[in-house]
Amino acid sequence: MISSRTLLIAALLFVFVTGCDDDPTSFQVDYSLAEELLFDTTGVTATRTDSGLLIYQIQEGEGPLQVEIRDNIRIYYTMRLKSTGQVFESSYVNGITSPSQFVEVGTTANNRGDGFVEGIIGMRENEQRVVVIPPSASVYSDTIIVDLDLDSILD
Repeated sequence: MISSRTLLIAALLFVFVTGCDDDPTSFQVDYSLAEELLFDTTGVTATRTDSGLLIYQIQEGEGPLQVEIRDNIRIYYTMRLKSTGQVFESSYVNGITSPSQFVEVGTTANNRGDGFVEGIIGMRENEQRVVVIPPSASVYSDTIIVDLDLDSILD
């Protein structure tokens, strides 16, 4: 004999599966907002770090605090391939307009590479940068361009 609980689970599973089949884009990511908000580096001089990063200062930050290793931060970011300009990761994914939170910058597992962390270190709140990360400082085989907009440094 089939219990009412089993029937309920089967019905919910059926609704979920059939609902997903109607929309083939239900699991696709949308970076269109990120693409609209990319920073322009025209006329901005870059600073080259010892590890080969190029850092373009788009907007000066404010306040006495600067991001250091182990800080918790909220930041808007967009990562794209230099070779194609294709956005492949962003805090603006699927129209989200709130910043991403990074906990203990530079100390936890970093799946974006050392160049990503180096590009954030030293930023002040409301600072905007474009960081060009060579493959040698990244986990990617292409040069990566990252737009950074630091919202806040948390306690």
